[in-house]
Order: sequence, then structure tokens, then C-alpha cells
Amino acid sequence: MSGFVPRPIVEPGGILLVGVGLSDADLLAAIDKLYGESSSLTILVSRPQQARLSLPADEVWVYAALGLRGVMALVRRISWRHFEAVHQPSREALGALRFFVWPRPIWRLGSKSASG
Repeated sequence: MSGFVPRPIVEPGGILLVGVGLSDADLLAAIDKLYGESSSLTILVSRPQQARLSLPADEVWVYAALGLRGVMALVRRISWRHFEAVHQPSREALGALRFFVWPRPIWRLGSKSASG
């Protein structure tokens, strides 16, 4: 995606990709796959991911461990944005996030880890 130009954000709608916990290669592969399928793509990444990668997405949200207030702000932001779907390929980070978002969009989870 060399000539990437962000598209307008579509509300309600679009896809949220939870990239926190993914390797750089897996994150870029997921972005490449989902970008063409969505009217707008928002990704949630960690600060180190944002610093390391050029992220071709319409909107980038950065997750930083900010305690209970930060988590509540993230949940509220996802809820208010009304995504049509959330893709969370890794359950390693933010695994319980889907239980706190209401109204709950379609939530596509990755495979379970070996521990369950």
C-alpha cells in the first residue's frame, strides 16, 4: 500500500482491528486483509507498535496502560463509535475487552492460546 491515503471515517460502521499483542508481520498482514473489506479501518495498537511501523489505516488508536480510567475510556470510545465488526486476532492482550463493550458489535476472535 505505497500510495496510501486515509479514507473518511464511516460512522456507524467500519472495522476495528485490535492489533495489541500481534507481531509486526501478523499486524501488517491483518491490515492488508481487512483494508479492502471495510468502508473504514481503525486499528488499536500499542505505543511501541505505532513507533516501529508505518500503519496504513484510516484511523489509528494507541493503547497505553492507563489504569482503570484508561480502560473505561477505551471501552466508551469503542461503544460510541458503533463498529460493524471488531477483529481481535490475538487473545493474549485485552482478551476480556469484548465483554465490556455495549452495544456489542460482531466480535471475531483469533484462536485460543495453549493455556485455554
